[in-house]
Amino acid sequence: MIHLSKILCPTDYSATSDNAVRYAVEFARKVGAHVRFLHILTTGNSVEKITTGQEDSIAPIEEDDVLPESFSSILMAEKKKGLNADIRVLKGEAHKVIAEQASSWGADLIIMGSHGRSGLHRLIMGSVAEEVFRASDIPVLLVKQDAAKKIVSE
Repeated sequence: MIHLSKILCPTDYSATSDNAVRYAVEFARKVGAHVRFLHILTTGNSVEKITTGQEDSIAPIEEDDVLPESFSSILMAEKKKGLNADIRVLKGEAHKVIAEQASSWGADLIIMGSHGRSGLHRLIMGSVAEEVFRASDIPVLLVKQDAAKKIVSE
C-alpha cells in the first residue's frame, strides 16, 4: 500500500508554481498529508537582506523577507480549512536544495510545476524540474502550465 504523509512542493510564486501549489493543496487534502512549501532563493532572486555564506550553501532565511502577501493569505486560508502545511525559505541551487530538503524531511512525494520549455529556450534556461526528477529517489509529480483547468477544489 502506498502511504503519503509528507508532500514537498517547491514554489517560485510563478503562475506555473501556483498551479502546482493548488494541486499539492488538493492532493494533500485528499490523502491527509502534510504539505511543505519550499521557496529557494538563488543569486537571481535573492533579497538585499541576504549576505550570508557561500553562494551554494543551504541556509535558512526569514520567511517574512520573501513571502508574497498573496501566497501568505492563500496559505493561511487553507490552514484555517484544516490543511496541515508549512513553508521553508532556503538559499542555494534549486535542484540541490529541493533534493536535500526532500531527503532530510522524509518527503514521500514532490509536486512541482514545469514550465514546459522546449528547444533553444530550454537549452539556455535548463530545467529545474528535470534535474529534480533525475536526482530524486522519491516520486516527482510535474504539474504542467496548462493544468489549472483540471484542478477541482471541494
